[in-house]
Amino acid sequence: MKKWMLKHMYDRIEKNYNKESDIHSVFEKYIDIKPPKKITLKLVFNYFNNDWHFLIGKAYIDEQPVETDLIYPDLVFLSMTVEVASFEEFISTLQTEGISYSDKYPVIKPENLSWKERLIPKTHSIKQPIRSFETRIVENSNSFQDKKLFAYQQPYSSSSIESVRDFIGMESFQSSSDSRVGKLVIEMLDNRGSLLLDDNGLKFTSSEPAYMTGELQYLEKRVLISCDDESSIDVDLNELKSIDVFLLNQESEVLDFITTSHYEFVFPLINKESEYELVKLIQAGENEKVEFKQFIGFNDSKKKDIDKTVCAFSNHAGGILFIGVNDDGVITGLESGEFGKQFKNNIEEYVETIAKYLKERLSINNCFNVSFQNICGEQLVVVEVSTANGCNQIIADKIVYIRKGASSMQATPEEIINLYAVEKFSNEEYFS
Repeated sequence: MKKWMLKHMYDRIEKNYNKESDIHSVFEKYIDIKPPKKITLKLVFNYFNNDWHFLIGKAYIDEQPVETDLIYPDLVFLSMTVEVASFEEFISTLQTEGISYSDKYPVIKPENLSWKERLIPKTHSIKQPIRSFETRIVENSNSFQDKKLFAYQQPYSSSSIESVRDFIGMESFQSSSDSRVGKLVIEMLDNRGSLLLDDNGLKFTSSEPAYMTGELQYLEKRVLISCDDESSIDVDLNELKSIDVFLLNQESEVLDFITTSHYEFVFPLINKESEYELVKLIQAGENEKVEFKQFIGFNDSKKKDIDKTVCAFSNHAGGILFIGVNDDGVITGLESGEFGKQFKNNIEEYVETIAKYLKERLSINNCFNVSFQNICGEQLVVVEVSTANGCNQIIADKIVYIRKGASSMQATPEEIINLYAVEKFSNEEYFS
C-alpha cells in the first residue's frame, strides 16, 4: 500500500476533539460519565536538567491495578487514586486545574483541550476492541532512553522501557520514541462489536445492528465481503495474501477491523501464508521487496543488517527479509554453526531476540512481524515489513535508510524531506 493511501484508513480509526463538550460526549458512548468514579492514575516521571518531568501516564476507571511505587534516582513509577463525583468532573478538573501527586513532581495538566481517539482492533488487544484516548501533557522528551534501573531496596531492571511498559500496562509500548511519551492515556473497552478470523472462518458479533465489509485478496482471486448477520464466511488462510475488513454500525462508525494495510495494526498473515508462495518469492531472487541473509548473529556489528534492512523496507514499499537463505537464493535453513552456538538451536528465542532488537532500534517500531517458517524442510526466520506512516530511522545512529532496487541505502536529504512531508500531509489534512 502506498504511503498516501494510508490516510483513508487513519481518517476512519483516529479522531481529534478540541472542545470539552465534544470530549464529554464521546466518553459517554463507552461509559456512564455521571455517577461517582474511582480513578487510578499510574504516572512515570524522569529526572533531567535538575528537575522532574512528566514522561507518560495512564488512567484506570473503576479498576484497581497493582499499586507498587518504584523509586529510582532518575525515574519514578507512582500510583494514586482519586475519587470524583463523576468522570465528567475528573476530565473538567484535569483540563482546568490539573492533578498533582505531590509538590515534588509537576502537575498533570494537558497543554490544551485536544484529545485524540484511536481504535485498537481486537486482534491487537486482549478481549475486545479498545478506544484509546490521549492528551498531551508535555512535549516529547529526547532525554528518555532505554537503560538499566537499580536503586536501594528497589527491584533491578535491565530495561527502563520494559519497566514503563509493565507498570503502565501498555503491551505495545516498546520504544523511547513511542508517540505516547509525554501523554496521559485513557483506554476503554468497546463492547459494541468485534471481528473474529481463525481457521473456522470470518465472522462478527455485535450488540447493535452492524455490517461487515471489505475484501480478501487470495493468490488467484479477490473476494468482496458484504454481511449484515453473524454467520461465518469461509476463509482459506493458507491462500490469503491480504485482508481489509471493517465492522461498521448504522452510522458507518468503525467498530473493529482486520487489515494487512495499517502499519501499526497489521494482521500477521505471514504465519499462514503457503510454503509454495514463499518459495516463489525466494526463487524470484533479491529485489526491492525481498532480502536474503544466511544468518545474522548478535555477537558483532552484523546485527545492524537487520534494522538497516527493515528500516529501508518500511520507508519504501514494505518487503520481506528471509534469514536462512544465502545470497544465491539457496534455502540453507538455520544451520547449527553460529546459530547453534549463540541460540542453542532455539529458533523461538532467536525470533524473540530479533523482535526485541528491532523494537528498541527503530523509531517506528510497529511496522514488522517476525516469525519462523518451515520451508522445503528447513527452518527460516521471516521478517515481514509494512510501509511506515512517516520517516523511520535508526534511533541510536539517527540514520534513515530507504530501499533502492535490491539494496538498502542511506536516504538523501531530499528523500528524508519527502518522507516527513508524507507524514505531515496525512496528519494535518486528514486527521484534523
